[in-house]
Amino acid sequence: MSDTFRILAGFLERFGEEAEGRALQEPPDEVKGRLREFARGSLPASEHPGVLEMLSRNPQWVAWFAGEVKALRPGNQP
Repeated sequence: MSDTFRILAGFLERFGEEAEGRALQEPPDEVKGRLREFARGSLPASEHPGVLEMLSRNPQWVAWFAGEVKALRPGNQP
């Protein structure tokens, strides 16, 4: 696992419950696509810093992103 994903995974583990207790604010559709690619590991590494900065500037999107990451875990897929 890359350092970027370890940092993100640690963040999600520490703040997951807090984020779940708030109303879900979804990012715009064009941003959702990039976040989904990032969650799946298919976003080019050169774009990772931009996505992390975007999440940092828009913390209300973290809960939505966490849901995407959790959906990719084994046992959560249809």
